[in-house]
Amino acid sequence: MASITSTSVPVLDGAKNIREDLGNVIFNVTPFQTPFTSGIAQTKATADTHEWLTDTLAVAVDNNAVVEAGDPIDPIAASPRTRKGNFIQIGNKTAVVTNKAEFMDRAGVPGREMAYQLMKLGKELQMDVEKQTLGCYDETSPTVAATIGATKRQGSSALPGVSAAFGSWILSNQAGNHVAGAADNTASDGTTVPDEGTADDAINQTRLDNLLDGVWNNSGDFGSLKLMASAGTVSSLRTLNGMADNVDTNLNGNSTNGGNIISRVAVYVSQFGPIAVVPNKHMPANTLYAVDYSTWGLAFAGGKKIHTTDIATRTSAEQKLLECYYTLECRSEEANGAYYNIT
Repeated sequence: MASITSTSVPVLDGAKNIREDLGNVIFNVTPFQTPFTSGIAQTKATADTHEWLTDTLAVAVDNNAVVEAGDPIDPIAASPRTRKGNFIQIGNKTAVVTNKAEFMDRAGVPGREMAYQLMKLGKELQMDVEKQTLGCYDETSPTVAATIGATKRQGSSALPGVSAAFGSWILSNQAGNHVAGAADNTASDGTTVPDEGTADDAINQTRLDNLLDGVWNNSGDFGSLKLMASAGTVSSLRTLNGMADNVDTNLNGNSTNGGNIISRVAVYVSQFGPIAVVPNKHMPANTLYAVDYSTWGLAFAGGKKIHTTDIATRTSAEQKLLECYYTLECRSEEANGAYYNIT
């Protein structure tokens, strides 16, 4: 069949008189995920040094029997409470929008450009808080990328305050293949972090079992426990107990459901029952946390997560400052665990 020879085809195609095909929607290709800080309790901070108290129960005994109406009970000293604390850290983002940008007809932004930027930067700031609170290794470590430290530091006129991150609180339950002089964390007060050494060890069933044994023995409550790691580390769980990629089969060995390939881990069935597995892209590399959500809190100063402050207009540009004043509470490190050096 012959082609249409109308002159309208080259006129429309070559004379640049066709509007561009630009959708009026902005798609954010970066997922907004904060599974740790969104899942733990939120509370208030009213001082730069934010403190809380912890207490412990006495070990149960099997000889607690007394004679009726016997002699007065010998006084037993009560166990002292422990005061722990962390420091306020300030995270911020700055939004700058020119007047000219506000005047233009922008695709995908029905309202003000500044409103869109504040929404976007607010999500970015919350992801920064997520990543920092999950820190594990020190900023001076030679084998990982520099971070904003994992140990607490009180702010001064010269140095910013730092909220001690998850890894600097864990002491009772730790696992990993430490080499070249590396060691586990040595305190549970937010002042030290583990030296991760070289991450050269595949995940080990015995180490993970021992870690969960410790969590059970020290807390006895798995109701809020989850295993959290980066996607790459989560995938390593498939190698435990022969969980490598397998064809879905029935009891007779025949393929079921069309021979689906099982290549994911949503729940880890431990010696104490199933534990949800949470992939988190903000987790430190080669690290897995056993997280009891009920034992953590995130304290905000000023009564809200994010504070917005107007900055003086500069050369026809509107400026706003977003700030988050926060600190992490570890209410029971014994109910949590950390597994380092997983390849």
